[in-house]
Amino acid sequence: MKLSKNNIAQPAQKILVVDDHPLYRQGMVAALAVHLPEARVAEADNAEDGFAALKANPDFDLVLIDIRLPGMDGFEALALYAQHFPAVARVIISGQDDPVYARRALQAGAAGFIPKSLAVTAAVAAIRRVLAGEAILPDVCNQAATKCTSAAPSLTLRELEVLRLLGEGYTNQQIADALNFTERTAKAHIAAIFATLKADNRTQAVVIAQRMGYLLASGSGP
Repeated sequence: MKLSKNNIAQPAQKILVVDDHPLYRQGMVAALAVHLPEARVAEADNAEDGFAALKANPDFDLVLIDIRLPGMDGFEALALYAQHFPAVARVIISGQDDPVYARRALQAGAAGFIPKSLAVTAAVAAIRRVLAGEAILPDVCNQAATKCTSAAPSLTLRELEVLRLLGEGYTNQQIADALNFTERTAKAHIAAIFATLKADNRTQAVVIAQRMGYLLASGSGP
């Protein structure tokens, strides 16, 4: 487990991100650093390490759990964490925007379900509401996109993954292979990133993302 360097306000809220994909973890930590800088954010790359982190620090306020994890999957982790750490709010995050997954997560005691297709500002808005004690349904998360007051351009969580690979100089096909989708999908994400950041090319998009705090100036590895 490693702790991010977010600015800490008092009282600091503690969030644990459990995801085996370093691109997503880094993107979520960066998004929280930009839009929820008062939080302390820790990371784990599997459910078992997440459990160990919660056991060592039972004062976490929220744990974000990816559905697809090695070994114990996100739903199993959700049940385990609920049994041993009922006071810690739990939110499922998924690359599949599937109502079946959302219902299953909520029925299993999750406080919310956040698809990676959601805009970063909307995802953080949903996380804030969970931290405030609310339960977030998928349609509420989507509606949150229209209620965000942030003036910063809002990428989606998936686009942050693509952006990090752009920063590493990956080609469209390499991005597609790394994230397990087609080259056409990779091109569509890149076009959306350019439009959101008002960038004309990859280099400009990376520079803008660095200025926004989503990428380190030296780039971040996958």
